[in-house]
Amino acid sequence: MAAGRGRTLGKRMAGVVLIAICLVFAAVGAPLAAHALPDKLCRVAFTITTGPDGLRDDSMESIKLGDRPTGPFFLFEDANGDGISDPEPLLQFHSGSTGDRPHATFTWNAVLSPCVPLRTVLDGFFLHHFSAAPDDMADNWDLAALRILDRDSNTVLVDLAAPAGQYLHRFGKNANQTFSVRDPDTDGDGLTDRVEREGTKYADGTADTWLPDHGADPCRATIAVEIDWLDDGTDDGDDEPSSEAIAEVVAMFDAAPRPALPACPYGHTPKPGIQLLVHVDDAIPVTPEQRKQPLNIVRDGKTPFDRFRAAHFTGGRANIFRYNIWGYQHDDTDGSGWCCDGRDFMVTLGTWAGIVPVRVQGGTFAHELGHALGLLHGGADDVNHKPNYLSVMNYNYQFVGLPDISDWHASIETIGPATDGGTRLRQALDQVSRLDYSRETLPALDRRRLDEHTGIGVGTDTMAAWWDNKGNLRTGDGSTGLDWDADSTLDEHPVAVDVNGEFQKCVDGMDPDRTPPNNDELETEPARNTDDLSRYGLIYAGLNGQCDTIPLPTDRARVIPGFHYPLLYGYDDHLDGSDDWQRLGFRIGVSPDAGQPLPEPASEMGTEEIKRHRSRLVDAMVAMSGPRPAPAPRWGYAYMDRATVSEAPIGVVTPLNPYWQWTTGRLDSGAAGRRAEVVHTGTGEYEVRLPGVAAAAGIAHVTAYRTVYRGRTCGVTGYAPDGPDELIRVRCFNEAGAPVDWWFTMFFAAPAVGTSPYATVKYDDGAGGSATVNPVHNDGTVNSAGGVIRVVREGTGRYRVTLEGADFAAGTGHVQVTPFGAGRPARCAPVGTTPGTGRVEIAVACHEIGDAATARPADSLWLLSYVDGAGLHRDAGTPAAYTSVSGDPADPVVDASRSFSGNGEVPVVTRLGTGYYRLTWNTLGKTGDSVQVTATGPDGRYCHLGTIDSYAAPPRVSVYVWCHSPAGVPGDSTFGVAYLRAP
Repeated sequence: MAAGRGRTLGKRMAGVVLIAICLVFAAVGAPLAAHALPDKLCRVAFTITTGPDGLRDDSMESIKLGDRPTGPFFLFEDANGDGISDPEPLLQFHSGSTGDRPHATFTWNAVLSPCVPLRTVLDGFFLHHFSAAPDDMADNWDLAALRILDRDSNTVLVDLAAPAGQYLHRFGKNANQTFSVRDPDTDGDGLTDRVEREGTKYADGTADTWLPDHGADPCRATIAVEIDWLDDGTDDGDDEPSSEAIAEVVAMFDAAPRPALPACPYGHTPKPGIQLLVHVDDAIPVTPEQRKQPLNIVRDGKTPFDRFRAAHFTGGRANIFRYNIWGYQHDDTDGSGWCCDGRDFMVTLGTWAGIVPVRVQGGTFAHELGHALGLLHGGADDVNHKPNYLSVMNYNYQFVGLPDISDWHASIETIGPATDGGTRLRQALDQVSRLDYSRETLPALDRRRLDEHTGIGVGTDTMAAWWDNKGNLRTGDGSTGLDWDADSTLDEHPVAVDVNGEFQKCVDGMDPDRTPPNNDELETEPARNTDDLSRYGLIYAGLNGQCDTIPLPTDRARVIPGFHYPLLYGYDDHLDGSDDWQRLGFRIGVSPDAGQPLPEPASEMGTEEIKRHRSRLVDAMVAMSGPRPAPAPRWGYAYMDRATVSEAPIGVVTPLNPYWQWTTGRLDSGAAGRRAEVVHTGTGEYEVRLPGVAAAAGIAHVTAYRTVYRGRTCGVTGYAPDGPDELIRVRCFNEAGAPVDWWFTMFFAAPAVGTSPYATVKYDDGAGGSATVNPVHNDGTVNSAGGVIRVVREGTGRYRVTLEGADFAAGTGHVQVTPFGAGRPARCAPVGTTPGTGRVEIAVACHEIGDAATARPADSLWLLSYVDGAGLHRDAGTPAAYTSVSGDPADPVVDASRSFSGNGEVPVVTRLGTGYYRLTWNTLGKTGDSVQVTATGPDGRYCHLGTIDSYAAPPRVSVYVWCHSPAGVPGDSTFGVAYLRAP
């Protein structure tokens, strides 16, 4: 029961949040349970009190609804007032047993046959007096009070009384024969003005004034909800909603695009939007066992929800408020909510481990309330995950809201490395997003003919979310063109993409045999020669929308094999947008749509899946915010051949050998004549300028280089654009870890457009390599598959890199790793790659630079490139190669599966001595070329470039590599080589 009534109510008011909800009826006695109340008016009691002049027995009174001559008229059950019910047919006039008594009260029971919709009361009640006596003897009488009671719902529809000594109306024979009373619904929300202004009155003189006490406005559409929640008395057993979550939903309705009424008869200026009034009422005390009983599963003839509602929903509110319980679960799953039981609904987030985020609570409440207001998962239809439907009814937005892309970009720039498991990223996404129903019907989308230049047609930079054809969640700015097919270009011709593929579930891993132990991991493979897709532990229908996979006995079919989603859900030709705020129906009280059927209940996303979906959405937003490929390749390399003070004096700009360098800047007339330069900034420290390749994002690598053997290591300390050029800072160390002037080859590339798998990682945790960064987001991290990149620190100097995306699943690419940063000197190398479903994992190991026989692991920052089927620059127009030398380092072999060259040639490897190797391509070389080398393996061995021989017998090229033990002496090792040359 609600607070605010003049009787003892065994409940406390736990909280209040406003938005508007209109009350429409008042209850008398013990009201029926909400779900039993009709939406029609059938049986009524009229209580009439006379004034000084009474009503004679020979007069006849009729009462009808509205001023139409045909009524409908009320039929009196005891038309002569003798206390005996009349036989049918009943009469529409009452006459008798009134006795002309002044100040007398009579109650006349009457019926409507047939019953009429409850909203008919808005037409008003018309009481008509007829006297057959001569004029000089006619009956005139005074009406002092009138109360009209709906006997089926025990609600007072009219309650009028004149001040003492006065009357409401004086009836005459030939004048003033009719008295009418109307209780209007000025704002059309289904709640009459009287209820919003005065509350609900009861027969015993008490009233529920919660609505007017909390600002209900008869001139602004109002929706009212009463919330109770389960509480088992334990620390983890309280399902009370967050006040912040409810406030978010209130604000959402407050900002609804509903115009203000032009005027208000009560003297104040009407406001736009919708007033949502939420009475956060009472905790329902339960035992821990009772709390976990599903609210919507019948036990002993009733559901727990029915029992709780009958016991705790405030009497008299059934046609005014919607009732909402927050509990543990509604069935035997972890589904987040359920609607509708009548107009009432449940939020069931109790299975969430830990604190449920405010946004998840608010989004779920708004989502289930939306169902109670007539909205489906696709607005007007039940097609979920539509990119052109921006609403919390869409699972893509329910648990996060609608992100503002500009605000997200501004926010992510300030967050720093995600060393907290992505918590700050999730918080930032919540902060830049808003809960909302859709505000406009966006243009329809044809999944087979998507225009990448028009996007979804929204006028604001709100996030659009969709699936690509590989089951990756993608996001973009809905107000601009969208790369639907995720090929890094906006295609001129329409593309076919399974944009709402997540809706089309075919098979999951739920074991139909629930006898423990259960194996609920998916074991079924997608049917061959179909476009069925395995993703996230389920099988989906793919672009054609048809489920062709038959599950194994240990898995479960979500739909029958052959089920065709587009045909059966009606989007074979296009996906429709929807305007929720225009479609929203009040469906309560005297609203014209009261009593209309609500959507069929649908299973909702479970709490564990919500967590995964929120994480995937954050990942998609991070990936969207990453560096974009340049429209044309931007890369370059140089041989830094001026290492000593005599070759490059400290602080002096010194030109490098113009022959052993090349950049794409040469293709630009403004930079074509410029060449690379170096400034020697200190012992072993250099700043190299590559002309014409400046880029806001990219990756750099460096390899020590010299024909004379030395155990040397060089790393990149930083890189950044400077005007049209890219500046790369490098430092070098000897085998003991001391700074040393040394020669090297260096390389830089901006992200490039292409079709081959490509990724770069700038691992910089801001803490010297001592933390996990998940996901990585910075200007040196790129994932061509549209997924994110994760770096997990598994121990000192040990890291696991995950490149998310089906494109990487083969794991056959080349990995280049370079130490990075100005911290403690270290050597870093790839240890190995592990292919996986929808990803590849790369192990990286870093060690101290020292002369110890056994390398000591050391935390370090590093740079990584991964290419598969392309050169290190991903420039398909320029010959390049990479190879992996594996097997026994004393008898090495080339791993052809991890080798690539533009002409298809696989090189030959020759071991020339301990730690000394030669790789030869016979048809690839061109003088002026460059090489990057990386050792492979976990034990701290390292390799550098000896020399490149592309001049002795072109186009043959031989690359000489020196490898070393951790102590800095020659030592056999496996390694990888990336070869680069000018076009």
